[in-house]
Amino acid sequence: MTSRGFSCDGRKYCSQMRSCAEAKYFLANCPGVKMDGDNDGIPCEEQWCGP
Repeated sequence: MTSRGFSCDGRKYCSQMRSCAEAKYFLANCPGVKMDGDNDGIPCEEQWCGP
């Protein structure tokens, strides 16, 4: 599965992402990711997708 150049390639953690868009893609499309600790639908809030 590919979108905007992203694909599920086995990465699971925020430290492996390069942008908020990439983290959101992985959260929505890839099984087993560990990027939404508070389960609010927003991945990597401290690293990439925070306010």
